[in-house]
Amino acid sequence: MKAAFHTLGCKVNQYETEAIKEAFVSRGAEIVDEDEYADVYVVNTCTVTNMADRKSRQYIRRMNSVNPDAIIVVTGCYAQVAADEVSAMPEVDLVIGNSLKNEIAEKACELYEKRADADASSHVLGYDELLHYEDMGIVTSDESSMCRAYIKIEEGCNRFCSYCLIPYARGRVRSRRPEYVVAEAETLIAKGYKEIILTGINTALYGTEPEFTFDRSADEEGLSGLEVIIKRIDKIDADFRVRLSSLEPTVVDRENVERLIKYEKLCHHLHLSIQSGSNAVLKSMNRHYSRDNYLDIVRMLREYDPLYGITTDIIVGFPGESDTDFEASLNIVKEAQFARVHAFRYSPRKGTKGAELKGRIAGEVSKERAARLETEASETACEFNKKNFGIECRVLAEEEQDGFITGYTDNYIKVYIDFAGFTDDDSAPRLGEFCKVKLTENYKDGCKAVPAE
Repeated sequence: MKAAFHTLGCKVNQYETEAIKEAFVSRGAEIVDEDEYADVYVVNTCTVTNMADRKSRQYIRRMNSVNPDAIIVVTGCYAQVAADEVSAMPEVDLVIGNSLKNEIAEKACELYEKRADADASSHVLGYDELLHYEDMGIVTSDESSMCRAYIKIEEGCNRFCSYCLIPYARGRVRSRRPEYVVAEAETLIAKGYKEIILTGINTALYGTEPEFTFDRSADEEGLSGLEVIIKRIDKIDADFRVRLSSLEPTVVDRENVERLIKYEKLCHHLHLSIQSGSNAVLKSMNRHYSRDNYLDIVRMLREYDPLYGITTDIIVGFPGESDTDFEASLNIVKEAQFARVHAFRYSPRKGTKGAELKGRIAGEVSKERAARLETEASETACEFNKKNFGIECRVLAEEEQDGFITGYTDNYIKVYIDFAGFTDDDSAPRLGEFCKVKLTENYKDGCKAVPAE
Protein backbone atom coordinates (compact mmCIF):
# COMPACT_ATOMS: atom_id res chain seq x y z
CA MET A 1 0.00 0.00 0.00
CA LYS A 2 1.25 3.48 -0.91
CA ALA A 3 0.30 6.50 1.21
CA ALA A 4 0.74 10.21 0.47
CA PHE A 5 0.21 13.29 2.63
CA HIS A 6 -0.48 16.99 2.35
CA THR A 7 -0.29 19.27 5.38
CA LEU A 8 -1.74 22.76 5.67
CA GLY A 9 -1.30 25.24 8.48
CA CYS A 10 0.81 25.32 11.59
CA LYS A 11 3.89 23.50 12.84
CA VAL A 12 1.72 21.36 15.12
CA ASN A 13 -0.03 19.97 12.04
CA GLN A 14 3.34 19.28 10.41
CA TYR A 15 4.52 17.46 13.52
CA GLU A 16 1.34 15.38 13.69
CA THR A 17 1.65 14.44 10.01
CA GLU A 18 5.13 13.04 10.73
CA ALA A 19 3.65 10.93 13.53
CA ILE A 20 0.88 9.67 11.23
CA LYS A 21 3.43 8.78 8.54
CA GLU A 22 5.40 6.72 11.04
CA ALA A 23 2.20 4.88 12.00
CA PHE A 24 1.61 4.01 8.33
CA VAL A 25 5.21 2.84 7.90
CA SER A 26 4.87 0.58 10.95
CA ARG A 27 1.99 -1.10 9.11
CA GLY A 28 4.10 -1.73 6.03
CA ALA A 29 3.01 1.25 3.92
CA GLU A 30 5.32 3.00 1.46
CA ILE A 31 5.27 6.79 1.75
CA VAL A 32 5.22 8.59 -1.60
CA ASP A 33 5.02 12.22 -2.70
CA GLU A 34 1.58 13.84 -2.69
CA ASP A 35 1.65 14.23 -6.50
CA GLU A 36 2.33 10.54 -7.04
CA TYR A 37 -0.13 7.70 -7.42
CA ALA A 38 -1.11 6.38 -3.99
CA ASP A 39 -3.69 4.08 -2.46
CA VAL A 40 -4.34 6.40 0.49
CA TYR A 41 -4.10 10.19 0.65
CA VAL A 42 -4.20 12.01 3.98
CA VAL A 43 -5.00 15.73 4.01
CA ASN A 44 -4.20 17.39 7.34
CA THR A 45 -6.26 20.58 7.17
CA CYS A 46 -6.22 24.09 8.65
CA THR A 47 -9.14 26.41 9.40
CA VAL A 48 -7.43 29.58 10.64
CA THR A 49 -8.88 31.56 7.69
CA ASN A 50 -11.54 31.11 5.01
CA MET A 51 -8.69 30.73 2.54
CA ALA A 52 -7.34 27.80 4.57
CA ASP A 53 -10.72 26.05 4.28
CA ARG A 54 -10.74 26.66 0.53
CA LYS A 55 -7.19 25.34 0.11
CA SER A 56 -8.11 22.24 2.13
CA ARG A 57 -10.98 21.47 -0.28
CA GLN A 58 -8.72 22.11 -3.27
CA TYR A 59 -6.12 19.63 -2.05
CA ILE A 60 -8.76 17.00 -1.34
CA ARG A 61 -9.95 17.28 -4.95
CA ARG A 62 -6.41 17.42 -6.33
CA MET A 63 -5.38 14.20 -4.58
CA ASN A 64 -8.54 12.49 -5.72
CA SER A 65 -7.76 13.47 -9.31
CA VAL A 66 -4.38 11.67 -9.12
CA ASN A 67 -6.15 8.41 -8.21
CA PRO A 68 -9.98 8.54 -8.16
CA ASP A 69 -10.05 5.09 -6.55
CA ALA A 70 -7.83 6.08 -3.63
CA ILE A 71 -9.01 6.37 -0.06
CA ILE A 72 -9.09 10.03 0.95
CA VAL A 73 -8.65 10.71 4.67
CA VAL A 74 -9.26 14.24 5.96
CA THR A 75 -8.13 15.32 9.41
CA GLY A 76 -7.03 18.54 11.15
CA CYS A 77 -8.85 21.66 12.25
CA TYR A 78 -11.18 22.08 9.26
CA ALA A 79 -12.25 18.45 9.64
CA GLN A 80 -12.81 19.02 13.37
CA VAL A 81 -15.06 22.09 13.13
CA ALA A 82 -16.84 21.25 9.85
CA ALA A 83 -17.06 17.46 9.88
CA ASP A 84 -20.46 17.33 8.14
CA GLU A 85 -19.31 19.69 5.40
CA VAL A 86 -16.16 17.66 4.77
CA SER A 87 -18.02 14.33 4.90
CA ALA A 88 -20.41 15.59 2.25
CA MET A 89 -17.59 15.95 -0.28
CA PRO A 90 -17.88 13.01 -2.72
CA GLU A 91 -14.10 12.53 -2.75
CA VAL A 92 -13.84 11.92 1.02
CA ASP A 93 -13.85 8.46 2.60
CA LEU A 94 -12.78 9.14 6.20
CA VAL A 95 -13.01 12.21 8.44
CA ILE A 96 -10.91 12.02 11.61
CA GLY A 97 -10.97 14.67 14.33
CA ASN A 98 -7.95 16.29 15.96
CA SER A 99 -7.96 14.09 19.04
CA LEU A 100 -8.25 10.82 17.15
CA LYS A 101 -5.28 11.13 14.80
CA ASN A 102 -3.73 8.05 16.40
CA GLU A 103 -6.48 6.03 14.68
CA ILE A 104 -5.89 7.29 11.13
CA ALA A 105 -3.43 4.63 9.98
CA GLU A 106 -5.45 1.78 11.47
CA LYS A 107 -8.81 2.93 10.05
CA ALA A 108 -7.34 3.75 6.63
CA CYS A 109 -5.65 0.36 6.39
CA GLU A 110 -8.88 -1.41 7.38
CA LEU A 111 -10.80 0.49 4.72
CA TYR A 112 -8.12 -0.29 2.14
CA GLU A 113 -8.35 -4.00 2.89
CA LYS A 114 -12.15 -3.99 2.66
CA ARG A 115 -12.17 -1.89 -0.52
CA ALA A 116 -15.61 -0.75 0.63
CA ASP A 117 -17.58 1.66 -1.54
CA ALA A 118 -19.64 3.49 1.06
CA ASP A 119 -20.47 6.95 2.30
CA ALA A 120 -17.78 8.80 4.19
CA SER A 121 -17.50 7.85 7.85
CA SER A 122 -16.77 10.50 10.44
CA HIS A 123 -14.89 10.07 13.70
CA VAL A 124 -14.84 13.43 15.49
CA LEU A 125 -15.09 14.10 19.21
CA GLY A 126 -17.14 17.11 20.36
CA TYR A 127 -15.54 20.05 22.15
CA ASP A 128 -16.59 18.77 25.60
CA GLU A 129 -14.95 15.41 24.82
CA LEU A 130 -11.53 16.90 24.09
CA LEU A 131 -10.28 16.19 27.60
CA HIS A 132 -6.97 14.34 27.30
CA TYR A 133 -3.68 14.84 25.51
CA GLU A 134 -3.44 12.35 22.65
CA ASP A 135 0.15 11.15 22.77
CA MET A 136 1.20 9.99 19.31
CA GLY A 137 4.39 8.36 20.54
CA ILE A 138 7.96 9.48 19.99
CA VAL A 139 8.37 10.97 16.52
CA THR A 140 11.82 9.94 15.37
CA SER A 141 12.20 12.11 12.24
CA ASP A 142 11.15 15.35 10.61
CA GLU A 143 11.21 15.10 6.81
CA SER A 144 10.89 18.87 6.39
CA SER A 145 14.46 19.24 7.69
CA MET A 146 17.36 17.01 8.57
CA CYS A 147 18.69 19.63 10.98
CA ARG A 148 15.69 21.00 12.89
CA ALA A 149 12.94 18.96 14.52
CA TYR A 150 9.68 19.95 16.20
CA ILE A 151 8.39 18.39 19.38
CA LYS A 152 4.76 18.91 20.31
CA ILE A 153 4.38 19.52 24.04
CA GLU A 154 0.83 20.82 24.39
CA GLU A 155 -2.62 20.75 22.83
CA GLY A 156 -5.45 23.30 22.96
CA CYS A 157 -5.98 26.90 24.06
CA ASN A 158 -8.16 28.54 26.72
CA ARG A 159 -7.85 32.14 25.53
CA PHE A 160 -10.74 32.45 23.04
CA CYS A 161 -9.43 35.51 21.21
CA SER A 162 -12.37 36.99 19.35
CA TYR A 163 -10.85 36.43 15.89
CA CYS A 164 -9.77 32.82 16.44
CA LEU A 165 -11.57 29.54 15.81
CA ILE A 166 -8.71 27.34 16.96
CA PRO A 167 -9.84 26.81 20.61
CA TYR A 168 -13.01 25.24 19.18
CA ALA A 169 -10.95 23.08 16.81
CA ARG A 170 -8.36 21.99 19.38
CA GLY A 171 -10.18 22.15 22.71
CA ARG A 172 -8.84 23.33 26.05
CA VAL A 173 -5.24 23.04 27.21
CA ARG A 174 -3.89 19.50 27.67
CA SER A 175 -0.19 19.01 28.32
CA ARG A 176 2.15 16.19 27.41
CA ARG A 177 4.08 14.35 30.10
CA PRO A 178 7.52 15.99 30.50
CA GLU A 179 9.34 12.63 30.51
CA TYR A 180 7.94 11.88 27.03
CA VAL A 181 9.02 15.28 25.73
CA VAL A 182 12.56 14.82 27.04
CA ALA A 183 12.74 11.24 25.72
CA GLU A 184 11.74 12.46 22.26
CA ALA A 185 14.36 15.23 22.42
CA GLU A 186 17.04 12.68 23.38
CA THR A 187 16.03 10.42 20.48
CA LEU A 188 16.14 13.23 17.92
CA ILE A 189 19.45 14.60 19.20
CA ALA A 190 20.97 11.12 19.06
CA LYS A 191 19.86 10.90 15.42
CA GLY A 192 21.80 14.08 14.66
CA TYR A 193 19.24 16.87 14.86
CA LYS A 194 20.88 20.11 15.97
CA GLU A 195 17.85 22.26 16.75
CA ILE A 196 14.86 21.19 18.82
CA ILE A 197 11.77 23.41 18.54
CA LEU A 198 9.13 23.09 21.25
CA THR A 199 5.70 23.70 19.80
CA GLY A 200 2.02 23.53 20.67
CA ILE A 201 -1.26 25.31 20.02
CA ASN A 202 -0.45 27.74 22.85
CA THR A 203 3.00 26.69 24.07
CA ALA A 204 3.04 29.24 26.88
CA LEU A 205 0.12 27.47 28.58
CA TYR A 206 1.97 24.17 28.93
CA GLY A 207 1.28 22.62 32.32
CA THR A 208 -1.22 25.28 33.43
CA GLU A 209 -4.27 23.00 33.70
CA PRO A 210 -4.96 22.37 37.44
CA GLU A 211 -5.13 18.58 37.08
CA PHE A 212 -1.71 18.33 35.41
CA THR A 213 0.91 17.24 37.92
CA PHE A 214 4.32 15.63 37.69
CA ASP A 215 7.28 14.93 39.96
CA ARG A 216 9.80 17.77 40.22
CA SER A 217 13.34 17.70 41.50
CA ALA A 218 14.37 20.09 44.28
CA ASP A 219 15.91 22.58 41.81
CA GLU A 220 12.69 22.63 39.74
CA GLU A 221 10.41 23.90 42.51
CA GLY A 222 8.83 27.23 41.58
CA LEU A 223 9.43 26.83 37.85
CA SER A 224 6.60 26.76 35.32
CA GLY A 225 5.99 23.51 33.49
CA LEU A 226 7.53 24.96 30.33
CA GLU A 227 10.67 25.99 32.20
CA VAL A 228 11.00 22.50 33.68
CA ILE A 229 11.07 21.02 30.18
CA ILE A 230 13.63 23.59 29.00
CA LYS A 231 15.79 22.94 32.06
CA ARG A 232 15.74 19.17 31.52
CA ILE A 233 16.50 19.36 27.80
CA ASP A 234 19.23 21.94 28.44
CA LYS A 235 21.04 19.31 30.54
CA ILE A 236 21.33 16.83 27.65
CA ASP A 237 25.04 16.40 26.92
CA ALA A 238 25.31 17.20 23.19
CA ASP A 239 25.92 20.10 20.82
CA PHE A 240 22.44 21.38 19.92
CA ARG A 241 20.11 24.28 20.62
CA VAL A 242 16.48 24.70 21.72
CA ARG A 243 13.99 27.15 20.25
CA LEU A 244 10.46 28.02 21.38
CA SER A 245 7.92 28.21 18.57
CA SER A 246 5.92 30.98 20.25
CA LEU A 247 4.95 32.45 23.60
CA GLU A 248 1.97 34.50 24.67
CA PRO A 249 2.94 37.94 26.05
CA THR A 250 0.80 37.46 29.15
CA VAL A 251 3.15 34.83 30.58
CA VAL A 252 6.44 36.69 30.13
CA ASP A 253 7.66 38.84 33.02
CA ARG A 254 11.05 39.94 34.37
CA GLU A 255 11.49 36.91 36.63
CA ASN A 256 10.63 34.63 33.72
CA VAL A 257 13.10 36.40 31.41
CA GLU A 258 15.89 36.27 34.01
CA ARG A 259 15.52 32.50 34.22
CA LEU A 260 15.12 31.83 30.49
CA ILE A 261 18.19 33.87 29.57
CA LYS A 262 20.40 31.60 31.70
CA TYR A 263 19.75 28.40 29.75
CA GLU A 264 22.82 27.88 27.61
CA LYS A 265 21.12 25.98 24.79
CA LEU A 266 17.96 28.14 24.57
CA CYS A 267 18.01 30.45 21.54
CA HIS A 268 17.89 34.20 22.13
CA HIS A 269 14.72 34.45 20.09
CA LEU A 270 11.05 34.55 20.99
CA HIS A 271 7.98 34.69 18.81
CA LEU A 272 5.63 36.97 20.75
CA SER A 273 2.36 37.63 18.93
CA ILE A 274 1.24 41.24 19.39
CA GLN A 275 -1.64 41.06 16.82
CA SER A 276 -2.21 44.84 16.99
CA GLY A 277 -0.42 47.92 18.26
CA SER A 278 -3.71 49.54 19.27
CA ASN A 279 -5.07 49.09 22.79
CA ALA A 280 -8.62 49.51 21.52
CA VAL A 281 -8.19 46.73 18.97
CA LEU A 282 -6.39 44.49 21.48
CA LYS A 283 -9.34 44.82 23.83
CA SER A 284 -11.79 44.02 21.03
CA MET A 285 -9.67 40.99 20.14
CA ASN A 286 -9.88 39.80 23.78
CA ARG A 287 -6.09 39.94 24.14
CA HIS A 288 -5.22 40.33 27.82
CA TYR A 289 -2.34 42.82 27.64
CA SER A 290 -1.74 46.37 26.46
CA ARG A 291 0.68 47.94 24.03
CA ASP A 292 2.81 49.17 26.96
CA ASN A 293 2.79 45.69 28.55
CA TYR A 294 4.17 44.28 25.33
CA LEU A 295 6.87 46.93 24.90
CA ASP A 296 7.95 46.37 28.52
CA ILE A 297 8.68 42.74 27.63
CA VAL A 298 10.68 43.83 24.59
CA ARG A 299 12.73 46.21 26.73
CA MET A 300 13.38 43.49 29.33
CA LEU A 301 14.66 41.06 26.70
CA ARG A 302 16.88 43.66 25.08
CA GLU A 303 18.31 44.69 28.46
CA TYR A 304 19.80 41.20 28.74
CA ASP A 305 20.74 40.97 25.08
CA PRO A 306 20.50 44.04 22.77
CA LEU A 307 20.44 41.66 19.78
CA TYR A 308 17.67 39.43 21.13
CA GLY A 309 15.51 38.38 18.16
CA ILE A 310 11.79 39.07 18.51
CA THR A 311 9.32 38.01 15.83
CA THR A 312 5.57 38.56 15.84
CA ASP A 313 2.18 38.31 14.11
CA ILE A 314 -0.01 41.32 13.32
CA ILE A 315 -3.57 41.26 12.00
CA VAL A 316 -4.79 44.21 9.90
CA GLY A 317 -8.37 45.06 9.05
CA PHE A 318 -9.94 43.82 12.27
CA PRO A 319 -13.52 45.16 12.63
CA GLY A 320 -13.46 48.74 13.86
CA GLU A 321 -9.75 49.27 13.15
CA SER A 322 -9.40 53.00 12.43
CA ASP A 323 -6.57 54.71 10.58
CA THR A 324 -5.21 55.70 14.00
CA ASP A 325 -5.37 52.08 15.20
CA PHE A 326 -3.49 50.92 12.12
CA GLU A 327 -0.84 53.62 12.56
CA ALA A 328 -0.33 52.29 16.09
CA SER A 329 0.49 48.87 14.58
CA LEU A 330 2.93 50.46 12.15
CA ASN A 331 4.60 52.35 14.97
CA ILE A 332 5.02 49.35 17.23
CA VAL A 333 6.94 47.59 14.45
CA LYS A 334 9.48 50.42 14.60
CA GLU A 335 9.53 50.64 18.39
CA ALA A 336 10.00 46.91 18.95
CA GLN A 337 12.56 46.53 16.15
CA PHE A 338 11.13 43.16 15.16
CA ALA A 339 13.42 40.71 13.40
CA ARG A 340 10.43 39.49 11.40
CA VAL A 341 6.69 40.22 11.17
CA HIS A 342 4.00 37.93 9.79
CA ALA A 343 1.20 40.20 8.52
CA PHE A 344 -2.32 38.80 8.16
CA ARG A 345 -5.51 40.30 6.80
CA TYR A 346 -8.43 39.65 9.13
CA SER A 347 -10.65 36.76 8.06
CA PRO A 348 -14.02 36.50 9.87
CA ARG A 349 -14.66 33.00 11.20
CA LYS A 350 -18.23 31.90 11.81
CA GLY A 351 -18.72 31.01 15.46
CA THR A 352 -16.26 33.58 16.84
CA LYS A 353 -17.09 36.88 18.57
CA GLY A 354 -15.17 38.78 15.92
CA ALA A 355 -17.57 37.64 13.19
CA GLU A 356 -20.41 39.41 15.05
CA LEU A 357 -18.62 42.76 15.40
CA LYS A 358 -19.67 45.81 13.44
CA GLY A 359 -17.31 48.07 11.55
CA ARG A 360 -16.13 45.60 8.92
CA ILE A 361 -13.11 46.95 7.02
CA ALA A 362 -13.33 47.08 3.22
CA GLY A 363 -11.16 44.53 1.43
CA GLU A 364 -9.17 47.13 -0.49
CA VAL A 365 -8.41 49.04 2.70
CA SER A 366 -7.29 45.86 4.44
CA LYS A 367 -5.12 44.91 1.45
CA GLU A 368 -3.46 48.34 1.35
CA ARG A 369 -2.77 48.24 5.10
CA ALA A 370 -1.21 44.79 4.83
CA ALA A 371 1.09 46.00 2.05
CA ARG A 372 2.17 49.04 4.11
CA LEU A 373 2.79 46.87 7.15
CA GLU A 374 4.90 44.41 5.16
CA THR A 375 6.99 47.27 3.77
CA GLU A 376 7.57 48.70 7.24
CA ALA A 377 8.37 45.25 8.63
CA SER A 378 10.92 44.62 5.87
CA GLU A 379 12.67 47.95 6.51
CA THR A 380 12.72 47.34 10.25
CA ALA A 381 14.12 43.83 9.80
CA CYS A 382 16.95 45.29 7.71
CA GLU A 383 17.73 47.75 10.49
CA PHE A 384 17.76 44.96 13.06
CA ASN A 385 20.05 42.92 10.81
CA LYS A 386 22.51 45.82 10.54
CA LYS A 387 23.01 45.78 14.29
CA ASN A 388 24.36 42.24 13.86
CA PHE A 389 26.87 43.08 11.12
CA GLY A 390 30.48 42.22 11.95
CA ILE A 391 29.60 40.21 15.03
CA GLU A 392 30.65 36.57 15.13
CA CYS A 393 27.62 34.32 15.32
CA ARG A 394 26.81 30.64 15.09
CA VAL A 395 24.65 29.40 12.22
CA LEU A 396 23.11 25.99 11.70
CA ALA A 397 23.84 25.10 8.03
CA GLU A 398 20.56 23.70 6.71
CA GLU A 399 20.54 23.65 2.89
CA GLU A 400 22.19 24.82 -0.32
CA GLN A 401 20.55 27.58 -2.37
CA ASP A 402 22.02 29.12 -5.55
CA GLY A 403 25.64 28.87 -4.48
CA PHE A 404 24.96 29.68 -0.83
CA ILE A 405 24.63 27.59 2.28
CA THR A 406 21.65 28.88 4.25
CA GLY A 407 20.64 28.61 7.87
CA TYR A 408 19.55 30.65 10.87
CA THR A 409 21.37 32.41 13.63
CA ASP A 410 20.48 31.89 17.26
CA ASN A 411 18.40 35.11 17.12
CA TYR A 412 16.56 34.01 13.96
CA ILE A 413 18.21 35.87 11.11
CA LYS A 414 18.33 33.88 7.88
CA VAL A 415 21.92 33.72 6.67
CA TYR A 416 23.34 33.17 3.17
CA ILE A 417 26.95 31.94 3.35
CA ASP A 418 28.90 32.24 0.09
CA PHE A 419 30.98 29.17 -0.80
CA ALA A 420 33.55 31.52 -2.34
CA GLY A 421 34.47 32.72 1.15
CA PHE A 422 36.07 29.41 2.04
CA THR A 423 39.62 28.57 1.01
CA ASP A 424 39.04 24.84 0.63
CA ASP A 425 36.36 22.19 0.89
CA ASP A 426 37.58 21.07 4.32
CA SER A 427 36.87 24.49 5.86
CA ALA A 428 33.43 24.93 4.26
CA PRO A 429 30.40 24.47 6.53
CA ARG A 430 28.75 21.07 6.32
CA LEU A 431 25.00 20.70 6.17
CA GLY A 432 23.57 19.77 9.52
CA GLU A 433 26.46 21.30 11.44
CA PHE A 434 27.08 24.62 13.19
CA CYS A 435 29.52 27.10 11.70
CA LYS A 436 30.85 30.48 12.82
CA VAL A 437 30.32 33.43 10.49
CA LYS A 438 30.08 37.20 10.41
CA LEU A 439 27.10 38.94 8.81
CA THR A 440 28.09 41.50 6.19
CA GLU A 441 25.05 42.91 4.36
CA ASN A 442 21.31 42.57 3.92
CA TYR A 443 20.35 40.08 1.23
CA LYS A 444 16.90 38.82 0.15
CA ASP A 445 15.03 37.84 3.36
CA GLY A 446 18.15 37.85 5.53
CA CYS A 447 21.88 38.57 5.39
CA LYS A 448 24.99 37.50 3.54
CA ALA A 449 27.81 36.18 5.68
CA VAL A 450 31.49 35.32 5.47
CA PRO A 451 33.53 32.87 7.55
CA ALA A 452 34.51 34.17 10.95
CA GLU A 453 38.27 34.64 11.26
